[in-house]
Amino acid sequence: MINVTGKAFYRKKRITLLLSVLVIAACTKPIRSTINSIGPMDIVGPAPGFLQNLIPVGWIAQGSIKKGQMSIVKLDGIPALKVVSSSNNLITVKPSQALLLATPYLSWSWNMEPQGEGRHPVKLLVGFKNSKKQQKTWKTNFFISHNLIPNHERMLSFIWGDSALQRGTITKENPKKEDQLNASFTVRGGQENSNSWWFETVDLNDIYQRTWPRDEIDDLHITFIGISTSSSSKPIAGH
Repeated sequence: MINVTGKAFYRKKRITLLLSVLVIAACTKPIRSTINSIGPMDIVGPAPGFLQNLIPVGWIAQGSIKKGQMSIVKLDGIPALKVVSSSNNLITVKPSQALLLATPYLSWSWNMEPQGEGRHPVKLLVGFKNSKKQQKTWKTNFFISHNLIPNHERMLSFIWGDSALQRGTITKENPKKEDQLNASFTVRGGQENSNSWWFETVDLNDIYQRTWPRDEIDDLHITFIGISTSSSSKPIAGH
């Protein structure tokens, strides 16, 4: 289950949030795209919309979903969305307009199959855009964009690394280039941590400012949250 949480809610109701995750993950209520100042916004879970390789209404997919690549399963008795890598790249995202400073916390649980050397091919994506720079033609650009996913200036990938020692590492595609669109944050990793459920909460605001310290964040919005798979020679699953 993935959700993004308001700051006040996280401080005052952290125990409630932690205890409610499995309850939320086990239900099949529709995915919401709005958030209020005192509670979380559900992003993705084992919802019926993911059955038969379909994505729920309101989601956007870049790349074709192959048979068995997305399915609802029970793992250790917990309903989960199973995402399997293949020979093609796949991105599927849920558009949102959440203000980063109001909703800085992203929470989810994951259980990852061992991937061998390198990063796990299944990862989470979060897109960001400064609303002051939003073009008036955004809606038009959105529908004709070859990228399909909503316009964004920055994108963070939250990954499962090949070593537990990499936890908390921020990596940019080209360290020598000062300004880059994409970066990744290693949340967890290591073969010894595979095949077990782990609950995570990350502070998007803190990670963003450490990654792009020169950016203004007062009007920074989260434009999408989603899942991607990198191509792999053999199928590797993440839950």
